[in-house]
Amino acid sequence: MHDLNLDEIKSLVSGREPILLLLDFDGTLSEIAPRPEQATLCPGNEMLLCQLADRPEFVVGVISGRSLQDVEARVNVPGLVYAGNHGLEIRGLGLDYRHPDADAASRTISQASHDLELRLAGVPGAFVENKTYTLTTHFRQTPPYYHDQVVSTFDDIAHPLIQSGSCHVTEAKMALELRPSIDWNKGRALTLIRSRLSPESFPIYMGDDATDEDAFGAVRSAGGVGIYVGPSGVSTCATWRLSSPGEVSAALVELVTL
Repeated sequence: MHDLNLDEIKSLVSGREPILLLLDFDGTLSEIAPRPEQATLCPGNEMLLCQLADRPEFVVGVISGRSLQDVEARVNVPGLVYAGNHGLEIRGLGLDYRHPDADAASRTISQASHDLELRLAGVPGAFVENKTYTLTTHFRQTPPYYHDQVVSTFDDIAHPLIQSGSCHVTEAKMALELRPSIDWNKGRALTLIRSRLSPESFPIYMGDDATDEDAFGAVRSAGGVGIYVGPSGVSTCATWRLSSPGEVSAALVELVTL
């Protein structure tokens, strides 16, 4: 992984049109917020995304672990393709997709969410985000003394679902996520979006978390560029690195002026 100098971005994509630009939301287009509902686009990103979406050589979208409805509302830019729940649901630019196994999984997620909410009710700062097809247990604002309790409680609920083969667990930044055991992820979502909307495009993906690694792998397989957002020294299959969401905004400025 190499640090991406903003001056290099234009040369990186020059002559590669059409360009498929897909980005994560939290930690990429938005700073990480104490609670999910507090996250907003970094200043200027709404206008930059609008400008890029208006360019005929760009197809622009957001792939998030948030629910589709949530990420659509938080970005709120027309002319984009949006993928929620790591791509289990995708909408925009004429694409309307829901994984065929997603609805059946929602019943399992709903019960697990209910059980976790009851078990974690007394833990300060911990809460469960039910996203219909996946759920996330957050403990960013939980005092460190309680972290082991949160993890142990989550494991108690998740273990039988993992054993039965119905769910699997992914870890994020101060969060644990329960996802249905469906062979789907951000990388599969990226591949579907590219195949349906711009199969000959040069793909770029920017993201900051472990759940973005599947997208980095998919974009590399398609001959494109993965850009990790965050500190150096992190193990990732992304080719390039930007240090912060602020640098992502600066990179979008460079792309707008291509």
